[in-house]
Amino acid sequence: MCLTASFRAKKVWLAVLPLCALLLFSCRFRKGVPFDAVARVGSEFLTAKELERMMPEGVLPTDSADVAQKKISAWVARQVLLDKAQRNIDEKEAGIEEQIAQYRESLLIFSYENKITQQLLDTVVSDKEIEDYYKANQSQFVLKSNIVRTRFVKVSKTSKDAQQIKRELFAVPFEESNLLDLAELCRRSADNYYFDDERWIFFNDLLREVPIQTYNQESFLRNNRNIEINTGDYWYYVTIVDFTQHTQPPIFRV
Repeated sequence: MCLTASFRAKKVWLAVLPLCALLLFSCRFRKGVPFDAVARVGSEFLTAKELERMMPEGVLPTDSADVAQKKISAWVARQVLLDKAQRNIDEKEAGIEEQIAQYRESLLIFSYENKITQQLLDTVVSDKEIEDYYKANQSQFVLKSNIVRTRFVKVSKTSKDAQQIKRELFAVPFEESNLLDLAELCRRSADNYYFDDERWIFFNDLLREVPIQTYNQESFLRNNRNIEINTGDYWYYVTIVDFTQHTQPPIFRV
């Protein structure tokens, strides 16, 4: 391993060492548990080596712990969703393998065409030029709908885990341990859930899953963070992590 890669790996380990130690202690080195596991969902483990590959190039040492925690959270959320999909979708009936083969072919063709296009391009647009264009044309980038980053759970009122799910979801601060506990509770008891709070989604899409009643979305988003809804049969728990109103242009990031 080169010096740069070694230093980068060391930063990742320093960022996730407490979580890794806790996981290894709780597993007591059981057979089948990777020695460098840093997170677990069901029988799936995220290793420090895999986490290292997820880390962006050039991340500052002061930011590495926060970035690593976000990457782990995103991995946990994806594994929870994948587990739910695998338990509810018949892959043969859905033609998953055929779709995967078609997607692989399309991806190869796209990658090849993209490579050829890059070779033919003789103009390099700098980050400064992109930023200048954005600032001069912000009206073209204004959102048409409100977008949010969110976590939500739908759980039956008869579930013995309902109140524990609420406590974990609304925990302040919301930490990795809360997400791991929440994932296990929801896999066991929830009717629907979504934890990928790094992904922006349309607020209207959230309204299709959660019966939030509002006549003024902008006011509602400004004044609500943790939302609890009782429909008689179900509890809906929602956390609005962040939001951007449709009257605002998105934040520019190169």
